[in-house]
Amino acid sequence: MANNPNSVETAEAILQDLKARAQKAHEDEDVFLMGILTELIAVASPIVNKAISRQLRESRAKINADHKALRAKLRESKQ
Repeated sequence: MANNPNSVETAEAILQDLKARAQKAHEDEDVFLMGILTELIAVASPIVNKAISRQLRESRAKINADHKALRAKLRESKQ
């Protein structure tokens, strides 16, 4: 999905901006803009959440792989 961790952060920032604009539209009682922003948030939110989850899974996988390599290295040194 996103090879660059900054891409995920940028996507999060875009989603937060959409939510802030929706809040502003609500305060301004702008029904038209609020409808557009609601639809954009509905589309963007799951995409961003998937990207965040993937980034976290990849991070955990790297930690697990590093731990596995360290254990293997320790076993090799004991032999």
